[in-house]
Amino acid sequence: MKLINEITFDFDVTGPKITASEKAAIIENVYRVVLISDTSVTVDTGRFFVTVRGSGFVIGEIWEGRMELEGEIQGIEFYKALGQSEN
Repeated sequence: MKLINEITFDFDVTGPKITASEKAAIIENVYRVVLISDTSVTVDTGRFFVTVRGSGFVIGEIWEGRMELEGEIQGIEFYKALGQSEN
C-alpha cells in the first residue's frame, strides 16, 4: 500500500476499524448493534456490518461510537451493507 493510501485510511472516520486480540476487541464507528448471541456480535458501521465470532462475550462499554467487547475471539468478518456502492 502506498504511503498516501495508508494516511487516507488512517483518517477515514466512516469505515470500520477494529483493534483485536484473542480476548478483546474494540470496534470503532459503531452506529448500532444488530445482533448479540452466544457465539457472535454483529454491529452496523454504516458502510459495513462487522461480525465478531467466538464465545463468552461481554460488552464492556459502548461510548462515542466505540464498542469494547471481551471474550474468546475466533474470527472477525466484514459484510458490505446492501445498497452500498464501491467507493
